[in-house]
Amino acid sequence: MDHSWKVDGLSAARRAELRGWALLAIGSLAVAGLLALALGLSRTPKVQDWLPWGPHFFYRALVTHVVLSFEVWFLAALGALSAMAAPPCPKGDALGRVALILGVLGVVLLLIPALADQGEPSLNNYVPVVGHPLFYIGLGVHAAGVALACLRLMPVLRSPVVARFGIACAGLAYLAALACFLIAWALIPAGTDADLFNERVFWGGGHVLQLVNTMILMIAWQALAERHFGAGPVPAGLGRACFAALALFAAVSPLIYLTGGDVLGLEHRQVFTRLLWVGLPLPPLVMGMGLAWKLVQGPRDWRSPAFLSLALSLFVFAIGGFAGFFLGVADTRTPSHYHAVIGGVQLGLMGVVLVNLLPALGRSIGTGRGVRLQFHLYGWGQLVHALGFFLAGAAGVPRKTTGIDQGLNTLWKKVSMGVVGMGTGLAVLGGIIFVWMALSRLLKRGEEDGNA
Repeated sequence: MDHSWKVDGLSAARRAELRGWALLAIGSLAVAGLLALALGLSRTPKVQDWLPWGPHFFYRALVTHVVLSFEVWFLAALGALSAMAAPPCPKGDALGRVALILGVLGVVLLLIPALADQGEPSLNNYVPVVGHPLFYIGLGVHAAGVALACLRLMPVLRSPVVARFGIACAGLAYLAALACFLIAWALIPAGTDADLFNERVFWGGGHVLQLVNTMILMIAWQALAERHFGAGPVPAGLGRACFAALALFAAVSPLIYLTGGDVLGLEHRQVFTRLLWVGLPLPPLVMGMGLAWKLVQGPRDWRSPAFLSLALSLFVFAIGGFAGFFLGVADTRTPSHYHAVIGGVQLGLMGVVLVNLLPALGRSIGTGRGVRLQFHLYGWGQLVHALGFFLAGAAGVPRKTTGIDQGLNTLWKKVSMGVVGMGTGLAVLGGIIFVWMALSRLLKRGEEDGNA
């Protein structure tokens, strides 16, 4: 039986939905990239003194950057994957259109407070927020749109095709994360301090979203390996087991709220931390080792976007995972870890967009120098960025700070944060090339538009 993922024969409605989710995902990434450049400059010694904005812009921009580059980009990409993997059905296409409309509307709503310079930023973990009703409504509307897109994936849980099965598992895990957010919202007592409220509302579901993000990377590995090597990183049965294991840990996570523990208590917080420590590492490790072996065996074509995406995403993700064993309490080693890990997911998704998604819409990107350059700039830039953060954190530079609050009182700290700025510039440049290439093709009228 053929277990490879073939994306062809999409209906006109499904192609239109796929294009819409892709535009939302990459457009959000473009805005997030501009904010990332501003954030990196705001933390670079000497340069930060020349900028016209103050610390209030930094924190509000940081919140918006994180939400766009992590939540919206990844979840809109999941919406696009759902459009590619869901079974053909007129009702499913109608549901997909409603899902996309909600997804776009949600992003517009959550951007309004930031652009209007309103609301108090909350730098809570996983899903930071701007304390304004429109921001919360926007998050909820966008989340509902992605949920509708994922609901139609449940029949795909029976699929023998590894990538399609993995997309369905990611959809199931996302629905579990959303359930965690809603249960936590209902359980937290009224009148709880806003910062504590935001931290605990998004704590449990935020952990589950890391399972979703990991599955998105594994889907990318599977799809790109099939395209480049003709087979997935591991045998089909083992690949399905890796996805199923992550989905199982995600599916049981809402039950943690029903054990009677205090949602504001330390024990509740630690349970979700242990959930990731136990449930997350093994599946990507197994698939990553299989992928590493295939990369060693070859063929190694460094001009191939699929091969570049596979090699760099695996390397950057592995470095980020290793750095996670050396986290500080509240210093920049924590963003060093998650920027590298998330960078690995980004590199995998970049490959899927260029190698799988655009060709499904009749857009070709080729293998030119610019295509290759974006992977190198973004991948190595993220590594330099993460290295700078790690060195700065080891010297005691606190996370989520800017200006004099960073305490850059030694040469080591200043050089380390300078490295962060340099890595940011390289990664942003690679991201700009990717966004330009993808958006220019998505916005161009393709052959399939005329045949629709």
